[in-house]
Amino acid sequence: MESNVLAPAIRRIVNLGDSVPWGQGLAEADKYDALVQKALGPAVTLQRLAHSGAIIGLTPVNGPARDGEVPVPQPTILQQCAAFNDSPANVDLVLVDGGINDVDVRTILNPLVPAGVLSAKTQAACHDAMLVLLRNVAAKFTAPQCRIIVTGYYPIISGQSDVLSIPAFLGLHGIALPAFLEDDVAIGGVISHCQQFFTESTAFLRQAVTAAADARIVYVDSGFTDANSVFAPEALLWGLQSDVDLSPVDEVAPQRHAACDVAFDLLQTLEREQCYRASAGHPNPAGARQFAKQILAAIGAA
Repeated sequence: MESNVLAPAIRRIVNLGDSVPWGQGLAEADKYDALVQKALGPAVTLQRLAHSGAIIGLTPVNGPARDGEVPVPQPTILQQCAAFNDSPANVDLVLVDGGINDVDVRTILNPLVPAGVLSAKTQAACHDAMLVLLRNVAAKFTAPQCRIIVTGYYPIISGQSDVLSIPAFLGLHGIALPAFLEDDVAIGGVISHCQQFFTESTAFLRQAVTAAADARIVYVDSGFTDANSVFAPEALLWGLQSDVDLSPVDEVAPQRHAACDVAFDLLQTLEREQCYRASAGHPNPAGARQFAKQILAAIGAA
């Protein structure tokens, strides 16, 4: 991506959100906010407050901040916004994302969760909580020229995902296929849930942007399709090794492994093992390039 003169006003970027804008599993140069920064030119600065596991957090969450690769809810995205005091009136571009951790990915992936429960949680997070967040972001970053980009999610698992790899991915999140259901029925339920979250989160995020009633705020779709889901033919998401220990395949796995060991003690085996593999289901380098492409097009710099 080359520097583009169509967006000369953008000199400062701030990134608020969860593991997707953090760039879970990605080397620094491959993260999509870094790609946007590079495309806009060498004078542009980037301040990233997003981190893995962050919730929007209408209820404040207390606890220590961790390495950005370690999934923890705090600082919440609302706390990220509130804590930013580095001349917010001079920020030109704010990247915002959030909601999936408030819903909880285990709710999305569990085929036994009723569709109505998933829908209600998605609305509460991606519309109600997001609207509160957007109003806080708009009040914090007041420059008239500031562009506030809300990015959407993607179908985590789809009908194009390799069905033989899905049970291991579910196991990573502590979910086992129900013994009283045929595997194809249970996996069909997982796929349906992922599609439901993708469709409904998109709709609710769009509605939140509209309700915020600020012309500076724009929703930007990820542009992912079913073919880009985890274990799909054109996957834009990190998967897992097919060997017995389901090793992560991302770019920063060794560094994250060390950070996970610091964050979780020997009694927190499940949390630590999930942390080791936290990249699974997140945009890989090609996926990050897709996000950057969508963002640059939205600000007229593609």
